[in-house]
Order: sequence, then C-alpha cells, then structure tokens
Amino acid sequence: MDKLTKMSEADEIIRKLNTEQRDYLNRYFAHAPESVTGSMQVVRMPEGTTFIQEGMPVDKVYVLLKGCVSAVDYRVRETVYGFCHFNPIETFGAMEILGHMDQYRTTLATTRDSLFLKIPRDSFEKWILKDVDALQMETERIIGYLLDQSRKERLYVLLPGNERVYLILTNLYETYGKFDTYSVYMSRKDFSEVTGLSERTITRALKELEEKNLITRNGWNIVMTWNQYSKIKKLMKDQINEMGE
Repeated sequence: MDKLTKMSEADEIIRKLNTEQRDYLNRYFAHAPESVTGSMQVVRMPEGTTFIQEGMPVDKVYVLLKGCVSAVDYRVRETVYGFCHFNPIETFGAMEILGHMDQYRTTLATTRDSLFLKIPRDSFEKWILKDVDALQMETERIIGYLLDQSRKERLYVLLPGNERVYLILTNLYETYGKFDTYSVYMSRKDFSEVTGLSERTITRALKELEEKNLITRNGWNIVMTWNQYSKIKKLMKDQINEMGE
C-alpha cells in the first residue's frame, strides 16, 4: 500500500487523477512520515477564493489537485487579474519555506473551483528538508518556474504597447472564458495600471482591435468570442516569433 492510500479522505480523489499526476504524488510523498500524511487535509475552494495573501505568515503548504490558480497582480473591478497561472499538480508555500522566508511572497487565488491538500508548515518543513528525493523534485519544480517567469518578464518588457494590451486580453480570456464569449469591464485607468502604458496608448490599441473586428466594445465593456481570441493570440504569437523567443 503506497503512502497516499493511507489518507482515507484524499484516497478516492487521488485515485481519480490521471496516471501522470498520481505517479508524481506517489513519488513526492513516497517517504513522507505519518506526521505529514496524517496532518493533510482535503480542502475545496470555489472560484475566486484568495487562499494565500502576500505578506501573511507562511503557516501552510497547499498542493493543487484539481482546478486552476492564479498569482494575483491586480483586481479589475472584483475580477482577479493574474500574471501567472498554475494547473495540477502544483505546490504553494514550499518555495518560501525552502528560502527561509516567514511570509508568503505572492497572493494566490483560484480561477476555477479547486481542490487542494493542505499541510501545516511545521510538519512539511521537517520532512522536506530531510527527504532527498522530495527535496530534489521540489527544487526542480521551483527552478523550472523561475526560469519560465524570467523568460515571460523579458518578453513582456520587449513587447510594444499594443502587444501588451493583446497579452492582457488573451490572459483574461484564457482564465475566465468558460464559454464561447467572454465579457469584462476595464477602463483606460484599469488597463494603464496593469500594463504600465499611457491611457492614450490604451485607447489607440483598443480602437485598432475594434476596427479589425477582434473585439466588441460597449463603452469600456469589452467582449471577445473564441474566434476573436484566437486571432488576437495569433497576433501575439507572430510578434513573439519576430523577437526570436
């Protein structure tokens, strides 16, 4: 019997994960002591739940089993705008612990109904620092994340003003576009604060998209269909290819 089957509350859920996800969790927790497996809790969170707040004490580690999480950079009218999105299997809080940090460094919120394993910091920290295999897996995950973020930040700095607006729109659609059509209210001020661009540049970029029939606007309510999103995404892809990324 593997370690995970001992967690009766989580067992049924984990068994329903795909083979790759289940194998990853079994390797990750292969040598975890009872102090870890016995302290785990299954936590369900609805879409839009902020479960980690930047600056708060690091007291728990969360392992995402189902759903989607966004690192929150800004709230547009009550809507979370995320600069980085995570899908299962992902661990939150471990990077701060391994970096000897006492406070969470990023605000995290669910963008879909999500399911987590929640582990107290004390038991997680005592285990991960002694388990060479789990520590290596966690280190590889963190390094991969940091390299990916570095690439994205470099790309964002190189993007002209219009393309920054395209990126915001495609990120919003990918995060919240559950159906064919997605609608969001964003003023010039909202766009300006998120992108760092002037309101004049924002107005020009949105007008260009509207003239090309890539968005529909009613005031500052912006509507995108799947077809429009796909075309904007292609504009982004072409721009990235031109930069050699």
